Amino acid sequence: MTADQLDRVTSTLISDITAHTPGYRHQYLDRVHEVMGAYSRAGLAAPGTMRRLLEELTAEAVETGYDRMSV
Repeated sequence: MTADQLDRVTSTLISDITAHTPGYRHQYLDRVHEVMGAYSRAGLAAPGTMRRLLEELTAEAVETGYDRMSV
C-alpha cells in the first residue's frame, strides 16, 4: 500500500473505532495490528494515533478479560 492509501485506511479505521463504546472497541484489535503491519511492510512509521489506539485497545481487551473471569 502507498502512504496515501494507508492514511485513508487509518482514518477510516479510527473513525469506526471511535464510534463504538469502550468495552467493545477491542474487537478491532486484529484490524489495528493488520494496519500497523502494513505500515511496517511499506517501510513507514505508524502514526502516533495508531500506536496510542493500539495501547488503548489492548488495555480494553485485558480489562474485558478480567471482567469476564469468575470469582
